[in-house]
Amino acid sequence: MTVILIAASGPAMSRDAGAGAISVQLAKTGKLSLTNGWTVYRDAIVQADRFATTCRHSYPGLAAEAVSLPDIWGPALTADVATGHGIATYCIDLALPATSQFLALSMGTTRSVYAIHAVSTGPDGKVEVRLLHQNGDPAEAERIVAINPTAPVIALPHDLRNFRLVVQLANYVHKQGGIVDVPTVGHLQKMDSMQRRASALPTALALVLLLVAVAAVVVGRSTRNPGGHIIFASLSAASALRVFLVSNLIWDYLPNFPEARKYDLEYLSLFLIAPAYYAFICYLFRDGKVLWIDKLIYAVSALFCAFALFAAPFMAPGTITLLREPFQILWAFIACSVGVTILHTLLMEKAARRDALVVLLAALAYFTYEFLSSMKIIGSSMELANLLVIFVTTMHIRAFVLKYRRVESERDALHRNLLDANTDLEARAADLSHALLLAEQASQAKSEFLATMSHELRTPLNAIIGFSETMKLEIFGPLGHSKYADYAKDINQSGAHLLDLVSDILDISRVESGTDTLCEQELRVEAVARQVLDATAVQAGKAGVTCSLDAPRHLPGILADERKIRQIVTNLVGNAIKFNVEGGTVDIRLDAGPFGYSIAVADTGIGIAPEDIPKALARFGQIEDQFSRKYEGLGLGLSIVQALTAQHGGRFEIESEPGLGTTVTVTLPASRCLAAEPALQAASV
Repeated sequence: MTVILIAASGPAMSRDAGAGAISVQLAKTGKLSLTNGWTVYRDAIVQADRFATTCRHSYPGLAAEAVSLPDIWGPALTADVATGHGIATYCIDLALPATSQFLALSMGTTRSVYAIHAVSTGPDGKVEVRLLHQNGDPAEAERIVAINPTAPVIALPHDLRNFRLVVQLANYVHKQGGIVDVPTVGHLQKMDSMQRRASALPTALALVLLLVAVAAVVVGRSTRNPGGHIIFASLSAASALRVFLVSNLIWDYLPNFPEARKYDLEYLSLFLIAPAYYAFICYLFRDGKVLWIDKLIYAVSALFCAFALFAAPFMAPGTITLLREPFQILWAFIACSVGVTILHTLLMEKAARRDALVVLLAALAYFTYEFLSSMKIIGSSMELANLLVIFVTTMHIRAFVLKYRRVESERDALHRNLLDANTDLEARAADLSHALLLAEQASQAKSEFLATMSHELRTPLNAIIGFSETMKLEIFGPLGHSKYADYAKDINQSGAHLLDLVSDILDISRVESGTDTLCEQELRVEAVARQVLDATAVQAGKAGVTCSLDAPRHLPGILADERKIRQIVTNLVGNAIKFNVEGGTVDIRLDAGPFGYSIAVADTGIGIAPEDIPKALARFGQIEDQFSRKYEGLGLGLSIVQALTAQHGGRFEIESEPGLGTTVTVTLPASRCLAAEPALQAASV
């Protein structure tokens, strides 16, 4: 008969010797791990009363196999969830010491439906089979949906010391079945206290993590950039969900919750923690920069989450467990990326080194525990794991606070700099406003001076022009020498030219000073255009340019300032003649429609390059160099046309191409048209 705690390679012990060894270990540690000495019958549920004499029997078609716990069925990496499905019966002979204290059995986690029996011989020599605990009938496991695979602490009867422990087990949910944890025997009071602590700690931890998540959201709503708080809240909430599910607390509150759906949610919490943790690290050390690797991690995590939410519930129970190893690859990828980020921060980012050290400490603590427990150097403990979660969460909170303080400090420094810059800008703005006021006053004074001087110059110029005209025509008799007549003609022409320049300066000065007003009256633009053509006929003849008027019949009259419309047409025609070529043409085209009343003057002259048009439209603008000027004038013609057009509320447009000519179009609003005015206005609307 196999007795617990007998070494596999050592000599057999008697029951009394085994019981004495157990008593010593119970006195020292308070518990005894049932690792060795188990016999298993795979693919069979053997009735407990069949183990009345021994754990090893020869049943037809069955073979007894000696195993050590934990004993897990099925491979970890598989594409078929059924590889870990099946049934089995475990048996072990126990000889417990006689003690005044009650003893208890803790099975830990099994997968998934179990029944635990104690087979012993009573005082009368009869076989006694006692059902210690079960979460269902293993023979009916395929029809059981809602069970808790973790057995509670089972109190052993005080008179039960020498017995066979029989565990019937069935798994049809998880990809790996079997006994996951090593059962232990210990003093009831101590084990019960440990179980209460083990169940209370996850509950408290889940509540703390939820409160942390809520606090992060509340604090984040009061900040300008709550992104980091939302990420940390998501990480804390996902961690709380995982603690709640992994510790099997869900069956304390929802006893009928399906085991398969519990696994779906448990893996979903893992799938949420990974991208949330990665996003938190990126927030701490990346300052919002998103790389291609980030998008890849988030996309793959989203696929895992979508599978857990929308696909797994409609597939075979436990299908979600197939994703554990593939997701571990993503975790390894995330760990490498996080390690590179932390290393870069430690080496390159002096301001964030404290944050990186805190996160590195938390990561090292977690991975050290995982490594030591996987290598069996230390035992896996839910209590220790929960304490580690508390430590890691505290470290992350510390890193988040350091980051927040650093960002707040940088923001305050930026705010102070902005205030200083704003003060400086306000001072500069005041200086600029004062300079602008002085410039406007100087411009106003200039305009007033030019207007006054131009007005004062016109009187003597008119006298010069009049007397020179009289002398040129010899109204009061011959001048004598023929040279005098030529001089008088030159004086007359120069005076007329100077009067035109003074008139242009006077007009532009009036517009700039705001003293110029419109004297509106009804007029016919085609009549004004003909008068302008008559007045410029001599100039056109000398230049060898042909002028024409294209005016459709039934053009409406307009309401405008006749003198200024005449000046617009005169300036445009004069420029078209001046900058034309010999044998060229100048066409005045008039038109009216919903768009308004247009006056277009087109020539076949030298044209203007597109880059020179702004210069030609500028006041006193001359495209030619002042030392190689071919054409006379101050360069005010087009500026005056623009100003007078704007006074009438019209639009000024110019199209030109070097060597082909220029077309200038002045369009007056439709509201200024008199004939058919209502129709034009209705069409424009």
